[in-house]
Amino acid sequence: MPSIKKESFGKLSDGREATVYTLRNNKGNELKVTNYGARVVSLRFRNKDFENKFVLKSYPDVSGYEKDDAAGVVYVDGSNEFDKVIWDAAEIIEGLKLTATVGEKSAEIIYSISNDNELSIKYNAKGIDDISTQLIFSADVLPDSNFRIYDESKSNGKISGKNTYGIIDKPAVVEMEVGMFGYDPGCPINWLDAGLKNAADIVSDAADIMLNIFATQNNLHLEEVEGGFAIKTSGSKSADGEIKSQTVYVLKNRN
Repeated sequence: MPSIKKESFGKLSDGREATVYTLRNNKGNELKVTNYGARVVSLRFRNKDFENKFVLKSYPDVSGYEKDDAAGVVYVDGSNEFDKVIWDAAEIIEGLKLTATVGEKSAEIIYSISNDNELSIKYNAKGIDDISTQLIFSADVLPDSNFRIYDESKSNGKISGKNTYGIIDKPAVVEMEVGMFGYDPGCPINWLDAGLKNAADIVSDAADIMLNIFATQNNLHLEEVEGGFAIKTSGSKSADGEIKSQTVYVLKNRN
């Protein structure tokens, strides 16, 4: 379980108070999540020169996220109706669990960061057809990035424009090491049983950083945006009518 620190994240324009939670692994890398919209606030990564790099578009307090409809936003059935909600937060062995209900729809998201810099986003939802989280990565930290998508067309190239890729069909290939998720009881990623598949690789040669994306979902949206690029994975409900899906982002130094 990562260490978790809870702090005030400022007030919204209507007076509601927001909280930010910092999850830190034993390598000093950090994931920050706010209960306002269950958004990912920032992800800190140490490069090969031991410099701290903040790879996501971020704001210092909640006011920036109140104005920005894209950074770290959670989409439910294609809309951001859960985005303005203060989610209930609880620290659990896996990391941080956030829950919210809007009308007949309820959603649960568990955020975690491992000691191997695996960012896990795990979804459980009822009364919902689709749920996803959009992360915006900074072009200043990951400049001139190239992508490879593991879909039917095996797409690859420079990130540009707006694209949604279809069936992600290649199984995950992970070299298991002691301490990785899947070996430890209660950890949020079980590479062997979770059904995670290779979704995409993003490589910045200039930064010598690679981002591997694994997902249980079948669709991946990749979009060039001002100051960087946005990644959103999407999946539909299972045969039992509930959503139980997961996305994993893994940051690595290439050399």
